[in-house]
Amino acid sequence: MRIGITDSGVGGLSVCAELEARLRRSPVKEDIEIIYLNAAIEDDYSYNSMPDRQTKLQAFDRFLNSVHEKYQPDLLFIACNTLSVLYQDSYFDHHRHRSIKGIVKSGCSEMLSVFENESDVSFIVFATPTTIEEGVYGNALRENGVPASQVVAQACPGLPDAISNDGSGLRAGKLLNTFVPEALAQFDQVPQNLTAFLGCTHYGYQAGLFESALHALVPGARVINPNQGSVDTILSSFDTEPGDGRLTIEFITRYVIPEVVIKSLSVYIGKQAPATFSALKNFTHLPELCGDLPR
Repeated sequence: MRIGITDSGVGGLSVCAELEARLRRSPVKEDIEIIYLNAAIEDDYSYNSMPDRQTKLQAFDRFLNSVHEKYQPDLLFIACNTLSVLYQDSYFDHHRHRSIKGIVKSGCSEMLSVFENESDVSFIVFATPTTIEEGVYGNALRENGVPASQVVAQACPGLPDAISNDGSGLRAGKLLNTFVPEALAQFDQVPQNLTAFLGCTHYGYQAGLFESALHALVPGARVINPNQGSVDTILSSFDTEPGDGRLTIEFITRYVIPEVVIKSLSVYIGKQAPATFSALKNFTHLPELCGDLPR
């Protein structure tokens, strides 16, 4: 079974790491080959840096075509909220015959499950500017009965890079000290029953910082990290009969991963998922993975 996991950067490695950890705890009979495919064009030029939506669609389409031509994964999981949101566009209908799943569906399900049990719960969706602009999470909540007054969306520009480039959390913490109050200020009155949704896979690395920043202002606030639910989705896609099948992991990227990012990721996943971290350290540099775009 060849599983592709993709993200625009290294945030989706959190999903890869959790998948590795679970497969080590509960080995399966089938051989599992995990290929992490970095969809970002450059370290400093990713989808949230692109000038318009059409450019993003074209770039991701080129990437998907390249991935399926070169690797033909049995399953491709989009472990990126930005790309998962974009993939819902009819622009990608010619890929629908392939086994491609995304994080957005599982994330919506987790929030709606909370609402079914607690109808007074309010939500903050923390995400990248592109994910917020697309409005997928907020729309899904409102369409399923969550009052608009109980849903706010907070864009967090710069936060993924702060997390990737600083494993200490100092840079991310400073940004959250701005983003969390901004989000709470969008409510008419600060809710006491509050759930924060981490709408970017990078955020899961610093879920504890989100909890601390929220608890300082709303002591009972909860955090949903959809990265773990994503692993449930992946595991449901193949036979998990126990056994001693081989597990291999490879990291493929168009650009050279900066040493500072590797150092930060060692803090986040080094002990939990040694094979995932080893794949990152020994990444395969493939300049033709995504193709070039005018900047």
